[in-house]
Amino acid sequence: MKKYILLPIIGLIASCCSTKTSQATASNSKKTKIESSCPEKGICSFEILHNKSMNVKIDDTGKPYYELEENPDKVVFLYNYQEKIADKTLKDAGYREEIVFEVDKNYTDFSFSDKGIQSTKMLFGVFCYCKGKAGNYKVTKGSLIKKGSDLQIDIPPIVDNQIITHIKISL
Repeated sequence: MKKYILLPIIGLIASCCSTKTSQATASNSKKTKIESSCPEKGICSFEILHNKSMNVKIDDTGKPYYELEENPDKVVFLYNYQEKIADKTLKDAGYREEIVFEVDKNYTDFSFSDKGIQSTKMLFGVFCYCKGKAGNYKVTKGSLIKKGSDLQIDIPPIVDNQIITHIKISL
């Protein structure tokens, strides 16, 4: 009987050891870090989407939007600010801002300013229940600079009460 109890315990110990190894590998992977402060009322996130490109289109109201497509030659950078919602039962209570752009897969250092930013298809998006303000906007002023492992994005206010105008990320 003791042998039957001992066998599951050994199996449990072995599975715990293998889990610790995979967690250590995940924690050693290189991660990006948002260096600029995120507003207190929100949550900020940043993603690098490899092998993706932006297909920018215009909707019926004349506003741009994008669809992500597979493209082995491009990389899409996506920064999100989302306001924390106190009452999650309210369907239209959310507010989110997004900055998205694409560059070549083999990017190194780069610098774009003002109208040159549009070569990256950069869009600034506002997603909320706020008529006349919600939607994507082409970014035609500001700067986008990657030097070494630092990425810095500065855009002027595009909409009223815009929250995100400066982002600094360590890649």
